[in-house]
Amino acid sequence: MADVSSRLDRNLLGDTAWNYGAFALMASTGVILNFFIAIQFGVETLGVFNQIYAVYVVAAQLAVFGLHDSVQKHTAEHHGQGDERQLIARSANLVALLIGVGVALTIYLASPFIGRIADSAAVGHGIAWAAPGLLFFALNKVQMGILNGDRRMRAFAVMQGVRMLTILGFVLVAEEKGWPGYLLGASFTVAEMVIFSPLLILVRPWERGGNVTRAREWRRRHLNFGAKALPNGFLAESYVRVDVLMLAIFVGDEAVGVYSFAAMFIEGLYQVPTVVRTVVNPVLVRLISAGDRRELARFGRRIMIMSLGIFVIVASLAYLIFPSLGPFFPDDLVQRAYPVLSILIGGLALYAAFVPLDFMLMQAGQPGWQSALMSLNITVNATLNVTLIPIYGIQGAAMATAAAFAVSAVTLNGTVWWRLGLRGGLIFAGTSLMRASTRPAGDR
Repeated sequence: MADVSSRLDRNLLGDTAWNYGAFALMASTGVILNFFIAIQFGVETLGVFNQIYAVYVVAAQLAVFGLHDSVQKHTAEHHGQGDERQLIARSANLVALLIGVGVALTIYLASPFIGRIADSAAVGHGIAWAAPGLLFFALNKVQMGILNGDRRMRAFAVMQGVRMLTILGFVLVAEEKGWPGYLLGASFTVAEMVIFSPLLILVRPWERGGNVTRAREWRRRHLNFGAKALPNGFLAESYVRVDVLMLAIFVGDEAVGVYSFAAMFIEGLYQVPTVVRTVVNPVLVRLISAGDRRELARFGRRIMIMSLGIFVIVASLAYLIFPSLGPFFPDDLVQRAYPVLSILIGGLALYAAFVPLDFMLMQAGQPGWQSALMSLNITVNATLNVTLIPIYGIQGAAMATAAAFAVSAVTLNGTVWWRLGLRGGLIFAGTSLMRASTRPAGDR
């Protein structure tokens, strides 16, 4: 058989480079955004903005309802099948429109209540301005999933960057115009509206294809897949934040602040292999669908080596630069956070090779098992933190999280072996062929 992975990943490095560029742009823009709001609007407004963002992120997961995972997987699976691809796109957009309207309207109506819970009228007002963005977010996320499935990663990266730059631009205009801080919530709505039309033009979901019966079937499949993938979306967002939540229960604000400073760097480093995951997901779908087991194993090993290599370089630079930040922060913050960072980087290094492949069950059409795996990893993480924090404090949280990263590598390897029949899992893959076919149509 021809080398399937060679055909599929010949543009892998270019796609990865573009998305690392978008990631660097988003990360730097995020830092500038937070510093600018704190300096020009004040720390209180920064707190309001981040509370609005927290609510928006959670609601956005509900609005898109896992549909982006469904279209990404199925678009990659049906690559080159014009009519089927249009059915996938059109049916997903209709479902996203209906769910997005419902969630956006609910959050808008609930905004005064959310403001009362947060004990901040400004938070409530800001969420009301952000709520319409949830509809556009749901639709945009579907288009982005289709671009991902089609491996149009340059367009994917550009749209990611434009979204973040628009948020920053809105904040700059708001400061120039002297608008109240709560209006910064509208930046999320404006950003999604700006990229909405370009994404529609890129994807063109309105083009005809297929028939009414098939469209109805695809709507059902998207809802089924999305409902099973939804828990994974929520849990994946919180996976690297469990330690901070657990610390808030057991230690004081100052200790949490020290740990959070180190954890901020770990969240950034975690995105290094996550970018690779976004790029390789559609490749995994096509390799699994092609049934080329040896190429799947070979491709997986190459990706693991590449991800680990990139992570080691970036993490080493961060580790070496970190101490030089000392003079810029008070209360020996950097010196106190350095041991925590050391432990966390060591643990994440073990997992960095696996992160690009940790949505493998999703790409094999098993979103329910993907969510179950993430639930297991979250449970292990939380249990280790609850056990070690009372004994060792913030270093206990670091040890627990580092150990959880290592456990996640083991659980992923074992689950891939069990559910996909890949002998040896990802570590020893290739020593034999898959014993059983994957389940691309859905969980069994």
